[in-house]
Amino acid sequence: MTQGWQFAPVKYMILNDWYEQYKKFSIGWRSKYFQPVLKLLADLKITPDQITFFRLIFLVPVIYYFYWLNLRGVLIFYLIFWFLDLFDGALARYLRAENDKGRFLDTIIDNFAYGVLIVGFISMDIAWGWLLAFNILAEISVQVLAIIQKQRTKPSDWLIKAEANLPYFKTISHLTLIFYLLGHNYINSVFLCLNFGLVLTFFYYLWLIKQE
Repeated sequence: MTQGWQFAPVKYMILNDWYEQYKKFSIGWRSKYFQPVLKLLADLKITPDQITFFRLIFLVPVIYYFYWLNLRGVLIFYLIFWFLDLFDGALARYLRAENDKGRFLDTIIDNFAYGVLIVGFISMDIAWGWLLAFNILAEISVQVLAIIQKQRTKPSDWLIKAEANLPYFKTISHLTLIFYLLGHNYINSVFLCLNFGLVLTFFYYLWLIKQE
């Protein structure tokens, strides 16, 4: 049992290393191909935080279309919200204005939007409600533990040091829900696996905090 527990952090270290490589690729790709747009945004004096808050506007029609059970409308406006998420961080790096306040705001708004999406699907009763509700709680719990762990290991230039942690869980969730909107329902099976992974991640962060 002890060997299995010791091996679990190693697996997550491998996942984290993979994610760091992916993040470098993603940042490099956006820096290269988004540069004309980033330059325009900088010339217009638009800040990364303004983009972050502007994205909230697109959640209003998402909620509206969920109410009217219009999944096409939900898909269109949530994809716009998701697409704009590519630009706030990229603009912050372009302006060399990255800070923990911006990361925290981005994290809060991302999680709020994710909650809106999950609650919308729960209200439509298209999957096991308890499974989706547990996913929200697990995501928030992992995020809180990640913030605590980062606060104890890295200095912050603001009140809280927060950023996306192991976001492939949320990416897979988004893709699964989008596949449903396109007519393919894998929600229950995928979210069972995701929730199991989130539970492991929760204990992984507990282990990290305990080691410090």
